Amino acid sequence: MRKLGRLIEKDHRDIMFAMKPQKASSDLTYKFWYTSPAYDQGRTSQCVAYSGIKYLDTGPIRNRDFDVKKHFSFTDLYMDCQRNDAWDGEEYDGTSVRALFKILKRDGYVDRYEWAFDLATVVNHVLTTGPVVMGTWWTEDMFDVDDRGFIHATGSPAGGHAYLLKGVNKGTWCPDGSRGAFRIINSWGNWGQNGCASISFNDLEALLLSDGEACAAHEVQLLQKY
Repeated sequence: MRKLGRLIEKDHRDIMFAMKPQKASSDLTYKFWYTSPAYDQGRTSQCVAYSGIKYLDTGPIRNRDFDVKKHFSFTDLYMDCQRNDAWDGEEYDGTSVRALFKILKRDGYVDRYEWAFDLATVVNHVLTTGPVVMGTWWTEDMFDVDDRGFIHATGSPAGGHAYLLKGVNKGTWCPDGSRGAFRIINSWGNWGQNGCASISFNDLEALLLSDGEACAAHEVQLLQKY
């Protein structure tokens, strides 16, 4: 089974930094942001670091200084997050999404980061503004992708995981009969459909409301728009 590694670190002051995405026009129903192929965290618990680097590597802004092969080490970022998260020492698996964005802000990749607290805000942000890093429980059934490319947030929690929402389609019919789905890109190599899977609005909302978090930032070092 794949290793997980997102730890829960919340702050009541987050409400002061609530995400305020642009309001989507009524005829805008889907958006998929450009990104490179999925990375692979292997047997590590470094999903938070991998999701953060994937965030930098996904449109609409791709950082000009970002080059995972030359300048950025997943392990270095992960260990830096551990040194700046809420837990003492580094003899534990995982870290928090909060620590990730603290490091990205400290190092000048972003100048602010914000949080979404409801599904509608997440939908509108991905639709109009950019990708979102999710930190949620990952359930036993989410390891498997069905024949339509969906994961299902059923079964017992297996641990916390961080991943990227890279797209959304409000018109997609989901296997549970509901409408609306996100497209995620994971950090498990060729898992799912070339490293990606879909998740219904219903399942993502349930995960968000169960100690989940959704975070996005304003990047400051522009390379190219897509």
